[in-house]
Parts: sequence; structure tokens; C-alpha cells
Amino acid sequence: MYQKLIWLAPLLLTLNACTPHPSSGGWRATSADPLFERLEVRFNGNADFYTKTNDETAAWRCFWGTADKQTAELKCIEADNGEVEKIYMLQIDQGGQAATLEQGGQVLGRYTWQAPG
Repeated sequence: MYQKLIWLAPLLLTLNACTPHPSSGGWRATSADPLFERLEVRFNGNADFYTKTNDETAAWRCFWGTADKQTAELKCIEADNGEVEKIYMLQIDQGGQAATLEQGGQVLGRYTWQAPG
């Protein structure tokens, strides 16, 4: 029995390592006057930020990685000017349904998770 189960260990470790970070998904602003209206954070490490004035074209394009279990660090460039770069932190609540976008400790907006669709 033990020999039959030994092959499961690497598989379980692989599956555990591939679970998405809670920041992955679509986020819609819930706070008044947020810097960005919508955030699209993809599992592949890319993200796009959209403003209220142009919800169809990303204002910022980002690469992200995990800062910790509930926080993603996003390194972003302005879509219209690749010379402008900023770093944002997206902090996800324990339930995974609400998030706060910050830059340098300043809150830029609060967001709620949106199902794909």
C-alpha cells in the first residue's frame, strides 16, 4: 500500500503550489473616488488597471508577485507612457471578497471581488 501512495506526494505538492493567490480575479471599486475603477489580476502574473473614464482600455499594465499570503505587489507602467513606473500593493481580506489598493502606505481604493463573466 505504501509503495502505491508514494507517487502521490509530489503530485500533492505540485497541486498545492499551483493554487491561485487570493488577489487573482476581477476587482470592482467600492470606495468613493478611487484611483482605478476596475482591476484585472490574472493568475499568470499580469494585471491591468482601468479608470472610470476609459473602462475598455487599460490605463496601467502590471506584473505582480506575492508579498505574502494575502498581499500582491504590483509593478506597473502607465499604458500611454512606458517611462512612468509605480509599485502598488493589493491587500486581500481573509474572506477573499474585499481588497485595498495602496501605494506607499496610502489607500488608493477599496474593491470587491467580481466573478468572471
